[in-house]
Amino acid sequence: MAHHTDCKICGMLEAASPDDVVLAGDHWGVVAMQDVPGMFMAFSREHDGGVGSISDAAAAGMGPLIKSISQALVSTGQFEKVSVIYLGDNAIHTHFMLLGRKPADTPVFDNTPLLARFANKDRDNARLLVGHLRDVIKVAGLTR
Repeated sequence: MAHHTDCKICGMLEAASPDDVVLAGDHWGVVAMQDVPGMFMAFSREHDGGVGSISDAAAAGMGPLIKSISQALVSTGQFEKVSVIYLGDNAIHTHFMLLGRKPADTPVFDNTPLLARFANKDRDNARLLVGHLRDVIKVAGLTR
């Protein structure tokens, strides 16, 4: 695994206490965050340009990783579900938080910026994108 000394995420597994490391795999690392029960950061082990550029092997492991951690957190009885929050916009690693959620928890983020996008509706372009994505998914064999 290439380790870039100037990259904070590359150094996370080495900087974390061994007690906080959930996974130090070939494609993904997962660490507990700041002693907060149920809060974990998962990150690609290689530099990338965002989730669309991760390796096929990393992509193949991403869904099972999220599902396994989510099921395990819920099975403790401490959480009713797990939120997955993508954080890769400003880093050279795809990374996201897995956050165990209790029934009374307040929302994790304010979705106002997301909802503001509804002011820029463009039905024709939206439908073109849907068609393009269907084609890509079909070619990738993901229609089932």
